[in-house]
Amino acid sequence: MSQRNIFSWTVMIVGSTENGFFIDGFNFFCQMINDGIRPDSFALSAITQTCIGLDCVELGNLVHAQIVVGGLASHTVVVTSLLNMYAKLGRIEDSYKVFDTMSEHTEVSWNAIISGFTLNGFHSEAFDHFLRMKNEGILPNMYTLISVSKAVGQLGDVDKGKEVESLASELGMESNVQVGTALIDMYSKCGSLREARSIFDSNFTICGVNMPWNAMISGYSQNECSQESLELYIRMCKNDIKSDVYTYCSVFNAIASSKYLQFGNQVHGMVLKSGSDMLVISVYNAIVDAYAKCGALVDVRKIFDRMEERNIVSWTTLVTAHSQCSQWEEALANFSQMRKEGFIPNQFTFSSVLRSCSGLCFLEYGQQVHGLICKVGLESDKCIESALVDMYAKCGSISEAEKVFEKIINPDTVSWTAMISSYAQHSLSENALQLFSRMEQLGIKANAVTLLCVLFACSHGGLVEKGLHYFQVMEENYGLVPEMEHYACIVDLFGRVGRLDDAMEFIRKMPIKPSEIVWQTLLGACRVHGNIELGKIAARKVLSIRPESATYVLLSNTYIESGSLEDGHTLREVMKEQGFRKEPGCSWISVNGRVHRFYAGDQNHLQKR
Repeated sequence: MSQRNIFSWTVMIVGSTENGFFIDGFNFFCQMINDGIRPDSFALSAITQTCIGLDCVELGNLVHAQIVVGGLASHTVVVTSLLNMYAKLGRIEDSYKVFDTMSEHTEVSWNAIISGFTLNGFHSEAFDHFLRMKNEGILPNMYTLISVSKAVGQLGDVDKGKEVESLASELGMESNVQVGTALIDMYSKCGSLREARSIFDSNFTICGVNMPWNAMISGYSQNECSQESLELYIRMCKNDIKSDVYTYCSVFNAIASSKYLQFGNQVHGMVLKSGSDMLVISVYNAIVDAYAKCGALVDVRKIFDRMEERNIVSWTTLVTAHSQCSQWEEALANFSQMRKEGFIPNQFTFSSVLRSCSGLCFLEYGQQVHGLICKVGLESDKCIESALVDMYAKCGSISEAEKVFEKIINPDTVSWTAMISSYAQHSLSENALQLFSRMEQLGIKANAVTLLCVLFACSHGGLVEKGLHYFQVMEENYGLVPEMEHYACIVDLFGRVGRLDDAMEFIRKMPIKPSEIVWQTLLGACRVHGNIELGKIAARKVLSIRPESATYVLLSNTYIESGSLEDGHTLREVMKEQGFRKEPGCSWISVNGRVHRFYAGDQNHLQKR
């Protein structure tokens, strides 16, 4: 062009920015100024978007200076663009300063600051400014309601949510797809599924757009209502509403929680039929996680190997899948491969790796992982701190576990529980109870797992009366209803000191039906103390719930160790006739980073040949 004016320069800035050529856009702005053309409100508003695209607050400051020099610091549109720029660049304080200097606040500027607060995690401030906007007579629009709904969802405040919903209803916007979806998501994040479902049922049951359906399915999934999530998805399919990436991710999360493998296979088939648009990394990760939680490791590996693109979530899911299924060596092998391919582990990867080290009692490798954690700066992450304590304790190094625990700043319930469990595992019962007392004095709230570890410590230390005391006050002092594991721990408490009749009486008086874990605990105690008659009762109960070889072996050993050799061998024959086979005993050692396994009667080790 032989002649360029402000309009043509602005077109080039806008065009470059909208197409992702942010550097070109900024260069056009600089050339325009060098050519002596003074930017107007449109050009300055456009260049703020360029700064956002470049994620460069320094360039944003230069633009701010141009606005002041150009005498446009009081221009509502320009200043609103400026405060929006600072908010999106993470400079919410500067954004608010700009907002505070405005002589007039429009609907757009209110929306910009409310959105900015929400984006930067200042959720209470977002809600407060929503109220201020309303009080100053500016009616919120769709964008206001969406932003403030996100803020309230993060606050988890149902009462504030009801204020937002009430205004949306007054303005007739509750049935708007975007607003309604935001309200459903808000209530779901507040844990108020009844209110979320009410909005959905009132406005969107015949809606052909998938956004409200996705929000409701996701809400159920996030709140561990997997059955409801899957039922709504089935209804969505029957209504011929198209699923998208967000739908499938939520559905596979629900499948993972419910461990509904067969349904997972069916939905996986639907994803494949949907075409390449659905075969994105987030969906693949959700599918892998669902199969992993269902214990289908063969399928996990197949899908993982087919993935054209993998990220840290993909690798972490694979490592975690093997770790959770006690395939610890495979988990560590995948961890090594992940690092070879240049991926940096995150806190979730490290937690699973440390769990695998614990399972293998692989102290040397665990120490190396600890060093790597420090190298990447994650040693202060809460879940890693607890995993480190647990790893060192299970690998036999209680002193290292204590060192890690004492370095934790403001340990949470999980960290305290990990250390109490560590002492209990090493039969340091008094240490465990002293630590629990210290935890209570500091006002840290115990959870069900904490109390289980306390009972475990009492059991291993023979502290029957203390154990019974903690069990009896669980509900009154801690607001916790005893679960099956707690009952089994009390049976073990009696069993370890030989009070088998008391254990049996305790089982009879249980307010819930005893599971196999309770009867197995009693059977184990009967073997130790040679009580054949009670052992028979316990074994019959276990076999009626879940027939398995371990129960036959345990009862058989009870007979044999009590001198009833014939009965013991007869029971072994019955076990074989019914198709049960005793799993061979196994031990392992680590030599030069390699795990060597040895089975009872095994002659196959290389050094044995």
